[in-house]
Amino acid sequence: MSLSKNKYVTVVLLIALTLLLAVTLLIASASYLNTKEIGALSLQCHENSGEQTLEIHNILTSKYSFECR
Repeated sequence: MSLSKNKYVTVVLLIALTLLLAVTLLIASASYLNTKEIGALSLQCHENSGEQTLEIHNILTSKYSFECR
């Protein structure tokens, strides 16, 4: 009885850890890609002699507003 219960707990724990790893990788990927995108936008704005305005709305979801004048 206790052996099957331990297997169940192990499987549930393994699934939870896998999901946590997947979510962490997705958040890290989104952050990296947004950083690259903001860098490219800033460079283009600078090349056009523009003044940039960057506002980060939510760090976790990577929501931001970018404006070049």
